[in-house]
Amino acid sequence: MYKFIDENKKHLHTLDDKPLLGISTVCGVIAKNLTWWSAELSAVECLEAGEKIPTIREEYLEAKVKGKEGIDELQKKYPIFKTARFAHFVDKNNKADKGTDLHAELERFVKNTMENRMATYDDKIMPFITWAEENVEKFLWSELHCYSLGMWCGGISDCGVQLKNGQIGILDFKSAKESYDSHFIQCAGYDLLLSENGGFTQDGKKIFQLDKPIEFYGVVPFGAKQFTVDLKYDTDGLREGFKSCMCLYKLTNQ
Repeated sequence: MYKFIDENKKHLHTLDDKPLLGISTVCGVIAKNLTWWSAELSAVECLEAGEKIPTIREEYLEAKVKGKEGIDELQKKYPIFKTARFAHFVDKNNKADKGTDLHAELERFVKNTMENRMATYDDKIMPFITWAEENVEKFLWSELHCYSLGMWCGGISDCGVQLKNGQIGILDFKSAKESYDSHFIQCAGYDLLLSENGGFTQDGKKIFQLDKPIEFYGVVPFGAKQFTVDLKYDTDGLREGFKSCMCLYKLTNQ
């Protein structure tokens, strides 16, 4: 039996009480090009600190050889090194908190729409509401749990839609400033799982079954300066992409 455990900061998909791989974890094997973002944040932190930045390249190379212990010693000796080193991590967490709030607001809109409930929403999601009113015939699901026995993984799909042209698709809400290939491959993972077993509540009650194949994947990067819903229709290729991610993940995490 499928069950999702969400307690004590534990987010775990299980099948017969055995942990499943998470779809987002599997897709994590795809690297995003964030090197420059990380480097620029570190530079900003150093400049804003107003400290004279020491030349510590040789010390850093020596510390690197020692591993974690060496890096820890270097951080204690040069606090600015630690500040710069974790600048991207702090920024990412801060944005994640804001992203979670908007994600919850989008989820609330979808669920209320499915239940024909009226409500007011944060102005930041109004562009999506307008897009939905113009393009969506109906929402098929919200926060739908799914799993695969064969691939031994589980996930939670943000949203399913039927457009006014009759096409069925999966939407995923992201706090990113743009859509990445990994986002669409993640949607493909949900597609594979939903096609295999249908959709469930977190307690394992089956509540949804696809009656026709998914025809597109959509990503809503609500961190973008200009609102967009990016759609891709190469579902066959993207499903193969997810299977490749699964193979690579298992190969590198044996």
